[in-house]
Amino acid sequence: GTISVDDMVFDKPYSHSKTVELIAYFWSGKHHKIVKGINLITLYYTDVNGVSIPVNYRIVNKQEGKTKHEYFLEMLEEVIAWGLKPSTVTGDSWYASKNKLNFLKDKDLGGFFALEANRSVSLEKGKNYVQVQTLEIPNDGLIVYLKQVGRVKVFRTKFKNDFRYYVRFLPDLDSEKLESINQADFEKLHDQHWGIEQYHRAVKQVCNIERFQVRDSQAIRTHIFCSIRAFVQLEFLRVSQKLLNWYS
Repeated sequence: GTISVDDMVFDKPYSHSKTVELIAYFWSGKHHKIVKGINLITLYYTDVNGVSIPVNYRIVNKQEGKTKHEYFLEMLEEVIAWGLKPSTVTGDSWYASKNKLNFLKDKDLGGFFALEANRSVSLEKGKNYVQVQTLEIPNDGLIVYLKQVGRVKVFRTKFKNDFRYYVRFLPDLDSEKLESINQADFEKLHDQHWGIEQYHRAVKQVCNIERFQVRDSQAIRTHIFCSIRAFVQLEFLRVSQKLLNWYS
């Protein structure tokens, strides 16, 4: 299966960070600016049969002094210790630092991440690094060496007027199989990662995860847990064909 990592912010513009422990200022991809609210990081698992559920999460607490990257690695180590070993981990470019990608490779996990256009790659190992945006990348991807990471395959898509870049890598023992990964494989993984965005939308719109009137941090945590649990129940009902979809 596939594990996707992403985070979302619950807007709480009228809450006071001094009286509510978990309220702070975070970057919002929705608003494209820093907003006041609660930041939730999720690991979202999709199995080979298309069943998708959140398997771990963290509410960012700035008093703990941890970064989102540290929360991500902490959660991933936990689910691996529980016995869940995905074939691939996916994420956006925020989670695609060399340290995170190398961590996944060390765990013998494959990866699929969005890549910033200025990341350095080379066509020959250790030679003549250039920005990935300068390369002509065919539809079936291009084998390159990502600086301080290793042999990977990069893909490119066009969204509106901009190009977006993605990196795909496999565990070292399977790295030769990169050659056979094509556009169809890329699109399948891309769609699977998009599932976590659909989850964010549903857990907000259907399970009301960001609608609460309490201030106590434990009460907030309980509300968030119950909303996530409600989504899991909706997914099980969908899989058992008792619901057409989460919005039925």
